[in-house]
Amino acid sequence: GATMALYFADEAVVVTNPEVSSVRDSDRIIGILNSKSRRAETGGEPVKQHLLLTRYDLDRVSTGQMLKIDDVLEILAIPLLGVIPQDKAVLEASNVGMPVVLDEKSDAGKAYADAVSRLLGDKVEMRFTTPSKKGLFDWLLRRSA
Repeated sequence: GATMALYFADEAVVVTNPEVSSVRDSDRIIGILNSKSRRAETGGEPVKQHLLLTRYDLDRVSTGQMLKIDDVLEILAIPLLGVIPQDKAVLEASNVGMPVVLDEKSDAGKAYADAVSRLLGDKVEMRFTTPSKKGLFDWLLRRSA
């Protein structure tokens, strides 16, 4: 099914999670894009590829449970379109049948909107890729929990 869907593609957004198995699968898809698309078969311009990294959890990255953005980029070697943070709003939106991008308060919704803007050619700063600075209030709340 994926081969049929990508055969006539001019552009592709490769979506992956920062986990080894997901990145490995995405690498296979990139290989198929580069070898089995119509453009590849006819010797045309390659399919323009973009990477969308989803379910990015900074806490799990910091403990080594997930790959870092740079590691994923090194393996896949395609331009980064966006990073979608792990966000419970995604599941909540899915459960009610609403795209999370319509939830203007959710970090995931904001990140998807940013990625769409980048795909359309806008220059948008990459958010949700570094830990936010924790203040004294955050530290006190964590200590009391």
